[in-house]
Amino acid sequence: MRIQNQSHAIVLNTAVNLLREHYPGLTSEQLHATLSHSEIQGSVQKKLTRRECAGLLGVSVNSVNRYIKNGKLKAVNISPRLVRIDPESVRELLNHGIPEDEIIVPQCHGKEAAR
Repeated sequence: MRIQNQSHAIVLNTAVNLLREHYPGLTSEQLHATLSHSEIQGSVQKKLTRRECAGLLGVSVNSVNRYIKNGKLKAVNISPRLVRIDPESVRELLNHGIPEDEIIVPQCHGKEAAR
């Protein structure tokens, strides 16, 4: 791990030295911050399947379908059976949750219901 950090620092310093002619006040920290920011901004987020989304949320695929139908999750229908879900809407749902009045609690049947 340390070797990677050293080689990363060497590459960064070399890039700063090459760019100093055009950007005289450039530091390795500024270049690193700029590159990190552009990687975050430029990254394409992979759309999720219903099963992947259910795993992230800890719910069933039926619940994911219900969230899509109720507008809690943003989804794209590629075909009638192929759906992809926007990861940002999953993040929003994880951050804000589902209101209590919309949570479906399964009823118990059999011996457990008698207790």
